[in-house]
Amino acid sequence: MYAKPACRWWGNKNFTPKLFVNFRLDEAVPDDNFYKIPKKNLDLNFIYKETKSVYSHTGIPGIDPIVFFKMLLVGYLENICTYRKLEREFQNRLDLRFFIDHDLGDTIPDHSTICKTRKRIPREVFDKVFDHILKLCIDAGLVGGKTQSIDSAYINANASLDRMQEVKLLDRDHDEYLREVFDQDLPDNFTTKDKIARVNKLQKDLEMHAKSRKKKYDAFYGPNRKNSRRTFSNATHRSSTDPDARVAKKSGKPRVLCHTSTMSVDTKSNVITNITAEHASKKDSQLLIRNVIKTTSRLKDNGLYLEQILADAGFSSGENYALLEQMDIEAFIPLHGTYETHREAFKYDGRRNAFTCANGQILKPSYTKFADGKRTVVYRSKKIICDKCPFRINCVNKKGIKEITSTPYKKEYERMIKRLKSQQGKISYGLRMHTVEPVFGSLQQYYGLRRMNVRGKNNASKVMLMSAAAFNLKKWMKKLINNSINGLYSMFLSLRAFKEYLILQNKKIVFLSS
Repeated sequence: MYAKPACRWWGNKNFTPKLFVNFRLDEAVPDDNFYKIPKKNLDLNFIYKETKSVYSHTGIPGIDPIVFFKMLLVGYLENICTYRKLEREFQNRLDLRFFIDHDLGDTIPDHSTICKTRKRIPREVFDKVFDHILKLCIDAGLVGGKTQSIDSAYINANASLDRMQEVKLLDRDHDEYLREVFDQDLPDNFTTKDKIARVNKLQKDLEMHAKSRKKKYDAFYGPNRKNSRRTFSNATHRSSTDPDARVAKKSGKPRVLCHTSTMSVDTKSNVITNITAEHASKKDSQLLIRNVIKTTSRLKDNGLYLEQILADAGFSSGENYALLEQMDIEAFIPLHGTYETHREAFKYDGRRNAFTCANGQILKPSYTKFADGKRTVVYRSKKIICDKCPFRINCVNKKGIKEITSTPYKKEYERMIKRLKSQQGKISYGLRMHTVEPVFGSLQQYYGLRRMNVRGKNNASKVMLMSAAAFNLKKWMKKLINNSINGLYSMFLSLRAFKEYLILQNKKIVFLSS
C-alpha cells in the first residue's frame, strides 16, 4: 500500500464545495446544444390562453403550462416513458433546465404534478399544440398536403388480461354496443326490438364461439392450463383497470389489450398530419373516413387541400370508396379478398350494371335488402327465359329464377380495380410502404409509443398527439439546422466570389497602369 502523497504532482483532485459561485446557466450550455434551437425558435405562449380555464387564481400556483408541455416533448424526444425518470433527467441535465427556464436553484416539477396536470388539461389543448408544430413544418416547406398515407397499429394498453371481468350486455346499452362494433347507422325500419334481438344474437354467437374455443384449448392443453386468456372476447369481457382497452390479436401472437393508433403521414417529408386513439375492436375500414375528415380539416386550416389517399387493404370497403369519391379524393386502396367481380359462370357487365349468364340472359338489379346490418343488391333473372334454358337444373332456385346478391358499391369497386392496375397505382402503393410504416416504427421504438403509460382512450390520444408532435418537432429542427448550414455555405461562396472579383479588378488596374 502506498500512502497518498502531500504534493499534487500525481494529478489527484480534491473537491471542496465553494460557498459562493458565479454561474450562468445560458453560458454553461454549449452553443451547438440540441435544445438551444427550440429554446430560441419555438413559441408556445398561446398555451396560456388555452389553459386559463383549468388554472385557479387562488391557492398554491401550479406548474407552468408551457413548462409542462416542454417537459412532455423532451420526454418523447428522449424516449423517456415514465414521469419519474423524466423528473430525474431534468434534475441532472443543464441543457434541459435551460430549455424550461429553470435555474440551478429552481425545483423541477414533481412526477405526480406532471401526471395530475396531464389529466386536468383537456385534449383540445394537446390538439392545438400538435397543430402549432404541424404549422411550423408546413411553413418550413416540409408538407405538400396533396397525398397522405394512412395506416393503423396496435399500441399495448396499460392493463393486463389477468384483470379481465366477464360482462353481460344489457338492453339499455345495445345502441352503444352496435355503434362501437359496427360504427354504422342501421336502417330506418329497424325498431328498438330489432336492435335488441340483433345484439342478443351477436352476444349468443360470440359466447358460443368462446365456449367452443375454450373446449378446444381444454382438450389440447388440459383444463388447468395457464393460458386461459385465449378465450377472452370483447363481447364477453372488459378490463377492470382500463375499460377503454380492447382485446386484439395478430396472427402468430397472443391476445393482448390494446388501443388502436390511426395516423396520416404526408408523403413529401414524412410529417405526421393527424393521429388519434380508437377502440382496438374496430376494423380499419371503420376508422378511415373519420381520419380523412380530421386530416382534411387540419390541412385546410393551413391552406392545403387533400387530393390523394394511400392505404392498405384493411381500409377497403365499398362505402369508403363511395364517400371518398363524393369528397373528390382519389384513393389507392387495394381490395379485400372477399370481393369477386364475377360469380362462377355469370359475368359482370359494368356498363349495364348487370350479370350475364352462360345462356346470354341479363340479370338486372331487382331490389335491395338488409342482411346482418349491411345493404345488398339482388340481381334477378326472368322466369319466362329461365324455363326454356337448358342449364336451369343446376342454376335456378325453388321459384324457378336465378338470384345473385352483391354489394351496392360494385361500380366503385370496379373503378378501384382499374385505378390500382394503372402505372400510377403501382407507384402509389409502393410509396405508402415507404412513408407511414417507417414512421410507426420510429414512434414505437424511439418516441415512447411502445406501450401506454396511461389509461383510457382520451388519455391515450394525448400521449399519441405529443409523441407525434415530438416527431414533427425534430423534423422541423433538422430543417432549421440545414437552412442555417446552407446559408453559411452560400455566404462563404458569395464571399469567395467577391474576393475573386476583387483580385480580378486589381489585376486589371495593374495592367492599365503598366
